Amino acid sequence: MRPRLFISTSVAAGFLATLALPGQALAGTSVPSPTPVTTDDSSTADATGAAAVGDAPVPPDGQGPVTLTGQVSGMPWAAAAPFDYTNDRANFRVSARSSGNGATVTSLTARFYPLNAPADAPVLTVTDFEYVAAGVWRAVTPVVLPAFGAYRVALDVRDDHGYDVTLPAGGTVEYQQVVHFSSYTQTVPSNFDFDHRTVTIHGALTLTDPGTGQVSPFPGATVSVYDNSSGSSPKATTGADGTFTTSLDAGGAIRTVGEYEPGREDSWTHTYAYAYLPQPDLPASEPTRIHLTSPSDVNAAADGTATVTGVVERKVGDAWLPAPRTFFDLSGPQAGSDWISSGVTDDRGVFSVPISQAGAYQVRGEETGFLQQSPAVGVRVHIPQPGARFTGLSISQDATGHGLIAGHLILGQADSPPAGTTVQVQYSADGKSWRNAATTMVGRQGLGKDEFLCDVRQGGNANGYWRVAFLGDRDWRPVTGKAVQLWRTPTRITGGRPSTTHASRNQRLSFSGSLQQSAAGTWHPYGHAVVRLWFQPSGSKTWHLMSTATTDARGQYSLSAKDTNSGTWYVAYRSPDTHHLDSTSVHTAVGVK
Repeated sequence: MRPRLFISTSVAAGFLATLALPGQALAGTSVPSPTPVTTDDSSTADATGAAAVGDAPVPPDGQGPVTLTGQVSGMPWAAAAPFDYTNDRANFRVSARSSGNGATVTSLTARFYPLNAPADAPVLTVTDFEYVAAGVWRAVTPVVLPAFGAYRVALDVRDDHGYDVTLPAGGTVEYQQVVHFSSYTQTVPSNFDFDHRTVTIHGALTLTDPGTGQVSPFPGATVSVYDNSSGSSPKATTGADGTFTTSLDAGGAIRTVGEYEPGREDSWTHTYAYAYLPQPDLPASEPTRIHLTSPSDVNAAADGTATVTGVVERKVGDAWLPAPRTFFDLSGPQAGSDWISSGVTDDRGVFSVPISQAGAYQVRGEETGFLQQSPAVGVRVHIPQPGARFTGLSISQDATGHGLIAGHLILGQADSPPAGTTVQVQYSADGKSWRNAATTMVGRQGLGKDEFLCDVRQGGNANGYWRVAFLGDRDWRPVTGKAVQLWRTPTRITGGRPSTTHASRNQRLSFSGSLQQSAAGTWHPYGHAVVRLWFQPSGSKTWHLMSTATTDARGQYSLSAKDTNSGTWYVAYRSPDTHHLDSTSVHTAVGVK
């Protein structure tokens, strides 16, 4: 987009007021101003405030003219400003400085050439300038050029130290027809509200010739209309009489701005123009609400996307009606910590939001000039995520053959599993084929919120491979713990029956048999191991150690004890290490007379 050249006097003065120049007037030759100002403007600042560059030989006083294509320290300099079309005339200004050291600019000459044309005779030469302020000089009369378009300006600057400088490239100006909105109105419905908000804009464009002052319609121009409430920007083309009409649906209190911006083909020949109108009054805004048409708990597959759908509704009287083409907002993990605008409802007020990140979300309708912001509605989106893991996992087997599996299930960074979460305890005889052997609940009574504990056996003991598995849920993907092999050598006691089951008081009972251990599925004698004889009197809950023996090399044992009361007897082996399982003989009741 080309710079807009409709520059006010104050703006032009500010643009040109960067050179410190002597105050004086120029008319034809040099005529001192009523209040001449002589300053030492040896500053190397140019018309734009940039430092002067280059150091060329400076001719003695009185010599010239010198042609410069760049600024030289100690030499005069000037720059043309864009035309100021105040009062629909092409007002021309120049910023100029002298050679410095107390010198004063005494004359300025501007010559105009069509841009990119051969350097023939200028189409216009201006010599009558008057001093304005701050180094700015103004042509006494507005400039009139033979055709609209861009022109190169060559400038001659002379000061009273005798320096005479010619600047072939003193600037580029655009001689343009001045575009105006001669009229600009908008029609707003008398019952202006959400249902009656079509605003119609009417206007007309004119062209003013800055040379003659003649005003004429501007046909075929493209006008853009912007409004402050809906972001709509319809365009219209002026007719033969320069008029146009367009409309838009306002989103609230509306302040439309009409704009004509020259296109590429006429940017050198037409000025920019705009017009605006005040906003009308609005009725009271209507309450709104979000009606979800998808569940408030939405599930999606791993790596999938959940879709939240609903309708933005507005209350009209006692009825709730859809709010079409209304913006709605979203907050939650996918949207970051803030509310973000997520879209616009369709013609039925319906919205749809794809969500690919699990978490808690809220949806609400945006506030407009016609509608109140709706209360937020919560939605929970479940998409299984990685991050579940086991910590502190322990898998062991005691001498009685009981397996003990314990640990913690952690979800995410450090989240405790929700109530009711379970862990599967899995068994395999070969470490390859697995089956669920037990299920235990995480955080059950007496345990921490993420803790689990389970006793297991398989075929009478826990020998084999064990692992735990979390089968996943709608928020977390499955995870399986490391497998552990448990093994203790099984043992068994043969015999162990008393010599009689009907004894006299203080009669000695004898017990014999063998202790065996299993290897590769075959039972073998277990020699040099300790076995014990235990007795529990009738009516008691306490067992008493009655005798101890060590098996011989063939695993044989022999035990005896006096029977003083009726009760139950058995022989037991208790493993003294972590390599064998305990075993017991049959329990036998003996009566005493």
